[in-house]
Amino acid sequence: MSISDLITWIKNFFKKEDKTALQLYTKEYLEYFDHLFNRAANANGFNYLYTILRVEGMTSGHWDAFVEAEDTAMDFSKLLRKMGKNEEKRKIRMALFLYCHSTEMSVPYEVIANLLRVSMDQEYKMYPFAHLIRVEKSKNNFFAKRHLPYPKQKIKYIKELAATAGEEKIGEIFDSFFRNDVRNAFYHSDYTITDDEFRIIQGAELGQEVISLEEISEILARCFAFYSAFFITYNRIRKGLAEGQRYQRMPNYEVLELLSDKDEGLTGFKIHFPNGGHAMFERKKYEGTKGVNFMIEEEGISLHVGELSSYNNATGWFVEGKPFVQLGTRYNRVGHWYPIVFRRNSQSLQTKAHQTTTDKVVQGCLFYIYATGHMAVEFVIKSKSALFEGDILSLPLSGKKKNITVHKVAETPSGKFIYDATFHLDESDPATVRAALDEIEKLIAEFKIKDGNLRWRLKYQLYGSPSDNDVEPNADGSFTIVLNMDDPRHTMVASDLTMFPKSDWKIKEEWI
Repeated sequence: MSISDLITWIKNFFKKEDKTALQLYTKEYLEYFDHLFNRAANANGFNYLYTILRVEGMTSGHWDAFVEAEDTAMDFSKLLRKMGKNEEKRKIRMALFLYCHSTEMSVPYEVIANLLRVSMDQEYKMYPFAHLIRVEKSKNNFFAKRHLPYPKQKIKYIKELAATAGEEKIGEIFDSFFRNDVRNAFYHSDYTITDDEFRIIQGAELGQEVISLEEISEILARCFAFYSAFFITYNRIRKGLAEGQRYQRMPNYEVLELLSDKDEGLTGFKIHFPNGGHAMFERKKYEGTKGVNFMIEEEGISLHVGELSSYNNATGWFVEGKPFVQLGTRYNRVGHWYPIVFRRNSQSLQTKAHQTTTDKVVQGCLFYIYATGHMAVEFVIKSKSALFEGDILSLPLSGKKKNITVHKVAETPSGKFIYDATFHLDESDPATVRAALDEIEKLIAEFKIKDGNLRWRLKYQLYGSPSDNDVEPNADGSFTIVLNMDDPRHTMVASDLTMFPKSDWKIKEEWI
């Protein structure tokens, strides 16, 4: 491959309309990053959030090397696009400089290492390569000299993490473009470029080394595609989180608020405690970082909740000292049925529900509201035939907004249709809940016109009878009730999902 061919290849990377291998590499890496970010997000939401925000100590503006690195990469890509036909060697040198600059950036390595850790449900680490720092002590100098790890060492450790996490793909991607010999040769002016070759003069393993420009072009293409995919994914996720739900109830009467900027996307978080206090962290591109009431541990982040007595005696969710009420939300993702996670005394909520009404069905609905804060009634349906056209049915009641929403979530191999439904409430008193249950019964009656044998049930009840699948007959005529820790009907509330066997908690046919 000649210099002109190489330059054409490099320049094509920066043309949106190009359909070369560069775009294929970018597409491949975008798909992988989408997988890795999603896996980490689903494994541990808080540590994933810390990773995206790169939580650290307090800094003033213009101390974020990642911002400068991203701006520099954009500047050099613009310069490459502007260069003319008679500047071939200059373009190659600029491309190699951009290659070296990109592979030196610390943040992509740190984010990837933390994504791998979080995907294994490990804690966020502000600097996941701290164990690779070499400290050089001197008798003549009170302060020890620190030697930070090189990219080669960071990649080696990432590959070790990836092997443990079952994510060997990321190691294969690094191997496809990272060449320490090329990086060293360029940085140390230990190279020459001919029409066909990149020559390392002294620093190769065997002294001199010759690398074809075809191979160099492949390295550059994969490198630029990799970092382009990383920036695109990272910035897209920050934008997406900023556009999503701003407030999220936590299972300990805490409310997570996502802080954002219209240009930057997600910039931070603020956790509102029920005693009126809060902890927060925020990172702004050119303003630095700030935060209160948190401490960065060797592994993870610890929060300072403030005055413990009022925190421990709280009876609900509060934001800025006011009760936090949010309509139109529910506890489960559509198609899922999780045990309720509540990290306080759930028995007190059962007592409260019993004292509020004698209606046992309403008591279960009230417990759901008290423990999750969501003003809703969730229920599931199983039928032998489709109950409506399409995948979603929304029904307004009495001229109000859409109170009932029914999602078709699965069609089983046995031909059954599974539906996940919600009745959204505007009040949480027993009369309103009972009226909602009556409306649900009317809807079920209408559905039974299409399938008289359909089955349905409320997801969360304090009382219940065993289903056919729960009962095993014994030889003496008695029976045994079987309880399964993977079944939310058997374990309605828990302090932590990690106490259960691994489960995706998608609604199963036998649960209905």
